[in-house]
Amino acid sequence: MKYFLPMDISIASAYLKAMMGFNNSPTLQQLARRSLLKDEALTISALQNLPMQLFPPLFKDAFTSKRPNILRQIVVAWPFPCLSVGALMETPHLETLKAVLDGLDLLMAEKNQPR
Repeated sequence: MKYFLPMDISIASAYLKAMMGFNNSPTLQQLARRSLLKDEALTISALQNLPMQLFPPLFKDAFTSKRPNILRQIVVAWPFPCLSVGALMETPHLETLKAVLDGLDLLMAEKNQPR
């Protein structure tokens, strides 16, 4: 004996998922980044132990939420050879851009100091 689910159930299920916001819910990682960015000192101290794959989304979150001190330190700790900010500059914010440039200055100063 075969059982068939009526089409109405699948439509109702899709409707409930859409209405309850399952597709729009933030991921656990997004919630963790938001929480981390609320505490500037914790964020800066955590950068030395942060997995590489978390740097790009954390940078983007700090950039879009205009966290200049955190941005400065993320740039200094950036683990990749390239840092592309062009896509984030749709609506440039002077203080945010200045923080990124300050971070680059700090990084260059660190690299020019003898060990």
